[in-house]
Amino acid sequence: MKSTGKTKKPKIEPPLFDAEGYQTNIKDLNGTPLPNLGTVQAFSLWGGAREGAGRKASGRQPVLLRLTPKTVRNLRAAARKQGKTISEVAEERLVVA
Repeated sequence: MKSTGKTKKPKIEPPLFDAEGYQTNIKDLNGTPLPNLGTVQAFSLWGGAREGAGRKASGRQPVLLRLTPKTVRNLRAAARKQGKTISEVAEERLVVA
């Protein structure tokens, strides 16, 4: 039988996108059918909270103070001179016996 040279092309649907920009009418990927997402359970070993993760509790609370530049300079100088943090120097000066 002689070929006429005409072949039927498969019908290609134009892509349809949702409001977020994701294509919604994908049936396969390179000829491999996609799984039914209603029956697939996804899980990940990455991310999320892990036991023991994060900074350990010090028992201290953060406080925001508005100090004059001179007071800040004095605190920093005292901390540098004593080899302590600014918080340690400030706490020592604020403790009421």
